[in-house]
Amino acid sequence: MKRTLLLEGRTIPYELTQKPVKNINIRVHADGSVRVSAGPWVSPEAVDAVLRQRSAFLLRALDQFAAQAPLRPKPHTYGSGEMVYLLGKPYPLRLRPGPKVEVRQTPSHLLLTLPDPEDSQSRVRAMEAFLKQTCLTVTTQLCRQYHPQLAPFGVPMPEIRVRSMTSRWGSCSPTKGRVTFARQLVEAPFDCVAYVVCHEFILSTPTIPKPFTLVWHIFSRTGRPNGSG
Repeated sequence: MKRTLLLEGRTIPYELTQKPVKNINIRVHADGSVRVSAGPWVSPEAVDAVLRQRSAFLLRALDQFAAQAPLRPKPHTYGSGEMVYLLGKPYPLRLRPGPKVEVRQTPSHLLLTLPDPEDSQSRVRAMEAFLKQTCLTVTTQLCRQYHPQLAPFGVPMPEIRVRSMTSRWGSCSPTKGRVTFARQLVEAPFDCVAYVVCHEFILSTPTIPKPFTLVWHIFSRTGRPNGSG
């Protein structure tokens, strides 16, 4: 349900979702949107009243996100000449028409082939799939290279996943033996990627008594896995 509210002379649109939740939850997003969830027994007018009570928080959050907007990177469109980073190195993107969707990495650039290079959605799908797979390959190789050093501490090889994230480089689920890395991580320099992998890899094992000490021990001793470039 879309609603608007007047707060201190400003019209604030928000989306209200009514579902079985205990509290009235207010979420302000980086794009300036406001989403509120409340129980179906809570009237929209009651939600408006709560938002008015929280107006200082709401307006402050909106102003902070608005101030940060010029600093946030613009979404990729993957047009010709756009710079794409792989492990900290910039690669200009070149486009080429062809029957098969393919991304090829050369020492100097990335070559994206697809039937219609002018189709921006197709470019985004192809490049995001390539970057996700590249991130999965890199993080999996790092985990495999770290594992011999961590196995004596009882750290098993985890299940590895990759997905797009906006506020963290990775996360782990110790009870499931799973680590998930941000697709965006593949853009960072290799040493940063190696540290994040080491950090999340170790934290995926709940039985280690001093995980951060082990992260420091492994990473400060080698800086990166043995055999990596």
